[in-house]
Amino acid sequence: MEGTSVVYAGIDTHKEAYVLCVLGALGRLVYEGGFAADGAGYRSLAHTISDAGRCALVGIEGTALYGAGICSYLRERGYTVMEILRPKRDKRRRGSSKNDAIDAEHSGGARHLCPLKSRDGWSEAVRALLDLRELCVRTSTAASSAAKSLDNIAPEPIRSKYGKISVSAMMKSLAKKRFATGSAVTDALHTSLHVLAKT
Repeated sequence: MEGTSVVYAGIDTHKEAYVLCVLGALGRLVYEGGFAADGAGYRSLAHTISDAGRCALVGIEGTALYGAGICSYLRERGYTVMEILRPKRDKRRRGSSKNDAIDAEHSGGARHLCPLKSRDGWSEAVRALLDLRELCVRTSTAASSAAKSLDNIAPEPIRSKYGKISVSAMMKSLAKKRFATGSAVTDALHTSLHVLAKT
């Protein structure tokens, strides 16, 4: 952006696009617009903000998710970047709804600021392992729920076999066995249960 006065920028991030708001030194909105969440979009967005020496602060919402790319891009070029914490739904003004431009403007206004989380070293390694564990737990829970639902609608011989034992015991038993009864429906059901148990 043209001029020599200090500016503040706020970015509301999404998977495919970003919304940028630039505020003047006195908090007046001087620019608002959208950019693609890709390399060309990063370059255009940075050019629109102005050089790092003129921009006092860039507030980004979601620096560990959809904003990770633009966050790294701007930091590598000398911009001061801060994480913007999204206010809880019950903390938003009554009657107000989600608005990307308003969120970006609030980010530029430096509300709910916090330092960026480290994305390197041992803390990032631990975060990756914790994310993996959480994914495994969710997947296992979903597979168990799906297997129990299938068992509830299965023919009586299957229901009587697994209906009175715990889900954990059922999954262990199903993971070890494969069945062939000659009935296409029953065999398909057994195969589904076996695959879920092995998930």
